[in-house]
Amino acid sequence: MVQVRARLAAAVAAVVAGAILMPAGAAASPATPDDPDVIVAGPDGDQKAWFPDITRLDDGRLVTVFYQATRHSRDDGRYMWTESADGGRTWSRPRVVIDTPQDDRDAQITQLSDGTIVINWFRTDWTNEGTTGAVILGSFVTRSTDGGRSWSDPVLVESRMSCGCGPVHGAYPLGWAATTGKIVELDDGDLLLPLYGTMSDSTVGRASVARSTDGGRTWPVENEALIPVPGGVSLSEMALAATRGGVTALLRTAGGGGVSRRTDSSDGGRTWSTPVATPMKGQAHHILSLPGGKLLATYGDRSGQFASNEPTVGRIRMPGREWSDSSDVLLYRAGPNVDQADPSTAVVRGHHFITVSYDEARGSIIGTFSKLSDFVQAKPPEVTEPDAGDVLGLPAMVAAGAATFETDLTSGHKNHPTARPAGAVDGVAEYWYSALGPVATPEAPRQFTLSFTEAQRVSWIGLNLKPGYAETASVYLSADGREWGDPVDVRTGHISAAGQIAWAELDRAATAEHVKVVISQSDGASMLAELMIAH
Repeated sequence: MVQVRARLAAAVAAVVAGAILMPAGAAASPATPDDPDVIVAGPDGDQKAWFPDITRLDDGRLVTVFYQATRHSRDDGRYMWTESADGGRTWSRPRVVIDTPQDDRDAQITQLSDGTIVINWFRTDWTNEGTTGAVILGSFVTRSTDGGRSWSDPVLVESRMSCGCGPVHGAYPLGWAATTGKIVELDDGDLLLPLYGTMSDSTVGRASVARSTDGGRTWPVENEALIPVPGGVSLSEMALAATRGGVTALLRTAGGGGVSRRTDSSDGGRTWSTPVATPMKGQAHHILSLPGGKLLATYGDRSGQFASNEPTVGRIRMPGREWSDSSDVLLYRAGPNVDQADPSTAVVRGHHFITVSYDEARGSIIGTFSKLSDFVQAKPPEVTEPDAGDVLGLPAMVAAGAATFETDLTSGHKNHPTARPAGAVDGVAEYWYSALGPVATPEAPRQFTLSFTEAQRVSWIGLNLKPGYAETASVYLSADGREWGDPVDVRTGHISAAGQIAWAELDRAATAEHVKVVISQSDGASMLAELMIAH
């Protein structure tokens, strides 16, 4: 029997017998990470609280806006406002701040230097999702000059991405623009607003920065700046922050390892560098600018190092340093398989912060307190992975006939053609670029078997199972496809996250013509997002 060395990459978490195991070297939480410090807003009947954003107003109030709806998406949601006058310890009864006839989503709140409060969000019409596709109606901005008591009529943020005129891909016709990041005010008074979406003729995710020169009253398309797209990468969910040298941004990505990417502008957001990889793997980033040029990023962690379901983490970037010079700090972790994150952070006082995020199981917006010293840490240990040159190019081998596969993961999805059996060996470790099958149980396991025309030396096995959900799988090697012996990996539980390959190194390299992944337990449909092998 070939045994797997008792270690995985430091960025990988395993769920064993229902307990979350913390990998060696993971940063400790500044508080108890599995319990909120405060409930900012709870459920209201069947309406749950999701997607918060927080800011500190000039008068000292902390204000959180959040989405209220019955579910994560495909609902007619509205945005609520709650505030705290005592540093986030207690919160007012929520009131409606945005409620149009469509689904109002991902609102972000900012106070400008003249005291005006601006909120940006996007609208979705889910009416025809099953036929002509749901329609993202665009991103909008509303303004308040009386501290949030009254609001201007919403204005559309114009974008070259917005048309809704392309073919349906996923839930929407191609050609849409949404927003999930705060408006940033520059020293000259211009406002920048981050957008993400697609062009009408391509499925590649794009991002852009819209500009207003009149305090958010208009956002003309000629002021929009598109972000360059790295090869093999799709961009989404962008957050902006003003810096000493200009403006910086963090983006969620698909492809290219799924790492968060950074892009910078030195001319006030008019042109942007090609996004480069960071050590983070996040969704819905928020960047808080701090005195002295420090930046605090909070986001839903997709690396799997703390849990598989995107817990809330934070990371500091000190002046003159890189994001790689610090490590992730766990702030809040909901229970296994619980939908969570989309965090936002504000200063309570001095170097003390509050981070809000959502917890679907509680139906609530939760708050976690932290301080600057919690994030100032040494560089994390290096992640152990095979050398890039040793990783087999399975997509090319399958295309050339040097490798074939057989599987019962043959389910599909009408809106996601990339969910297909070959998705397990297409080189993209993402949710919809996967092989799908019915629920796996010990009595009815699911399998994916890869066979080579010539025997291969196997030293590493890389897996991405069902991103964000618990799943149990074992890996077997065989020389003839008949005798399989014991599994090479006897760990149980979920060992991967969206965009993350969980690598395990064998104690002794083996030669095999066949590699089989057996999924014995899955939360809902079974999935193999990616199988990778290295010499």
